[in-house]
Amino acid sequence: MQILRRAFFTLLTLIIFLSFPVNLYAQKVMARPVCTAISAQKIGLNKIQLKWNIPSDFNAASIAIFRSTSQIQQKSSISAEKPVAEVPAQTTSYTDTLTHYGDYYYALIARDKNGDLFNMLLPTVNATVKAVSLIPPDDYIEIASTPEDQYVPGFLRELPLPYLDLISDLNIPPTKMGAKAKNEGKILAGKYAVKKTKLLSPYIFEEDMVLSPEGDDFFLFESLKTYFIKKDYKGSVKDLREFLSLTRDPAVMIRAIFYLAESHYYCKDYRKALELFLFVEDEYPELSKKWIDSTLDFYQIPKESL
Repeated sequence: MQILRRAFFTLLTLIIFLSFPVNLYAQKVMARPVCTAISAQKIGLNKIQLKWNIPSDFNAASIAIFRSTSQIQQKSSISAEKPVAEVPAQTTSYTDTLTHYGDYYYALIARDKNGDLFNMLLPTVNATVKAVSLIPPDDYIEIASTPEDQYVPGFLRELPLPYLDLISDLNIPPTKMGAKAKNEGKILAGKYAVKKTKLLSPYIFEEDMVLSPEGDDFFLFESLKTYFIKKDYKGSVKDLREFLSLTRDPAVMIRAIFYLAESHYYCKDYRKALELFLFVEDEYPELSKKWIDSTLDFYQIPKESL
């Protein structure tokens, strides 16, 4: 009986001893800002979307996003690396645009107000353990040339090629309205009450609300921040036209055309705005219809065509 009693107390002492550092480590983790439930999935040919949760007492200044082609397991693997992006502390998602095919892993590290990183890596918590694979299409052919000359189909070139301007001014003189058509128009207009029109509020796509660290998304974000957001719509028209004068990522290009249409709309150039909204109607049918209807409300036939 005495031997059993000694064995029991020995086992109890061992359990308390082993649980102490574990509990201490758990308290340490809870006391430091750590993103949780990280997930990563492919959402396009060259895009990976990250999602995560943040605790209610999250006290970080920002979140640094790290990317690697191998699993991120140690602090030393990111201490010398620069994050691919850094987002505000309350952000819970990010879309990463890649320039090469392969397997990718991610880690989310909180940064405090002093600029220091809390280099705490917890697999499946704030670091992915399963790679997201970007696989080349079936028609992909590797080009035998120097690395800087190789461009993977579907990805951005370092220096965009000249772009054929498909949205240039038509420079077509308006057709003059005949006397009969003018009279019929007056009769038709007389049947309807004149309604007060109101300008629509500026629309910004969700993809352009967060700064992207690279590619065409970055340059579009900078243009919007410099002109469109500040309501300098004349400057926005000029800058967006220069942006669209080069080959761009198709998704970024179509958004830029929509912003250009909005800029013409606020510059009261309703004819050009209408052309551009019609240009992107297939891509954004419901959104474009709303802006096309509003543009038509303000559009007036030039007096010289009457």
